[in-house]
Amino acid sequence: MLTPRFKLTQDEDHVFITVHAPYTNISETEIDVDGENFLFVSSPYFLRLRLPGRIVESDRSKGSYTSDSGDFTLTFDKENPGEHFENLDMITSLLAPRDIPDVNPDLVQMLEDDGITIEQDVEGEPSEKYSFGFANKISTEFKEIGTEFPQIFELRIPEQVPVHERNALREKYEDHKFSSDHYLADFFDKELLAPYLDATMSWDTPSFDKNVDFTEEEVAVLKELPNKHYILTNSEYKQVFYGLVDILFGYCYDKRTTLNESNVESSWTINKLSATLSWFCVFKDMKEVLIACYRRALVYPIFRNFDLCNKVKNDLVSLLRKGKKYIIKCMLSIHQMFNLSNDARYILNQLYIKDYLIFLQKCRAEEFEDLSNNIANIEIMKNNVALDLVELEAAALMVQKEESQIMQNQMEVQMAHLTLITQITKLNDNLFVYDTDTSDSSSDDSSSDSSDDSSVLDSDDDLS
Repeated sequence: MLTPRFKLTQDEDHVFITVHAPYTNISETEIDVDGENFLFVSSPYFLRLRLPGRIVESDRSKGSYTSDSGDFTLTFDKENPGEHFENLDMITSLLAPRDIPDVNPDLVQMLEDDGITIEQDVEGEPSEKYSFGFANKISTEFKEIGTEFPQIFELRIPEQVPVHERNALREKYEDHKFSSDHYLADFFDKELLAPYLDATMSWDTPSFDKNVDFTEEEVAVLKELPNKHYILTNSEYKQVFYGLVDILFGYCYDKRTTLNESNVESSWTINKLSATLSWFCVFKDMKEVLIACYRRALVYPIFRNFDLCNKVKNDLVSLLRKGKKYIIKCMLSIHQMFNLSNDARYILNQLYIKDYLIFLQKCRAEEFEDLSNNIANIEIMKNNVALDLVELEAAALMVQKEESQIMQNQMEVQMAHLTLITQITKLNDNLFVYDTDTSDSSSDDSSSDSSDDSSVLDSDDDLS
């Protein structure tokens, strides 16, 4: 049986359900309402929903079928008029859930019905964990996954590396890959990075509408996801959110460096900048997550600039404040990028993204506001990333200053040389003029003397 596309809306007293079921036999369609349960059966379609409130079928209930579009449009009364039904647009979480496993009531806290269960961490748990994937729950399904997908994972055999050792190995590998030349080139090239530093993200523009809707393609993905119930320890629950931040940082970096126009390289960027997706890492606190994000953004992509990292961090804070539905849309975008990637990144959807799409629908809206505030209150300094950025910049500035001084000295020498040549030229010109005047004067004097002598002689001759 197929799960049809569906959409739910409401007003104060009614719930409206639209079911897209083309080419169905209307005469064999069955619709049943029982409190919070809704059932639609019309071969080859089957839909069973569990609503966040109770509805009733009454004389005022109505339904219609539009053959051109293949849509059933149904209207039901709310059992309690005026009640607001939360999360009617969370498609996956409305699908009838699986049975909830038994849990110890002394150890759990129910966040939402049929949603997420948090257990207390058990003291003395084995520290040598080799698992990976969403909430670190996969341990047997894949073997040597990094060897099979080397273009995706830098940790080749996660089942042989304990979880608590992965971050240290990752940092050692990043130290090796870091290029000081590339970093300094981006540090000094202000003109190159200016468009990206000055860009405004689509979710921060005046035209952005926070009341976003899922597209038909997005609904098609969400309705195919199973409605799981998650049982997580306190630590695992926090780690899931840290992983979300790690993935969305890469998403924000991609959006800023493509000026909101993701391209064929975007799936690589998000994959590479996320230590969760590349190394199966888990984190113990938010600052550790952000430091990992900054490090990878300074090691791998085409633009490696600390100010750019700060911009991306601010973008992430802003994105998280746009609400749960928009965050899910962003994760759906990542899901599509990975599915369309030529490098088999669909495997990341299987390991992480699909579960995030289910999990996020079950989270409370307050979680994301708290998450954004937590990030906003953390400042990452250059010394925090442990890549010797301060020392590199200081040394480069000193070299630049020395080169500038050398150039200035050379210029001064050249100017002095030109001045000397000019003075010599003027001196020669002056000397040349002086010699000419002297020669003329001597000639005149000689001529005068000769004339005088002749006159005397002539006189003498005359006298004689």
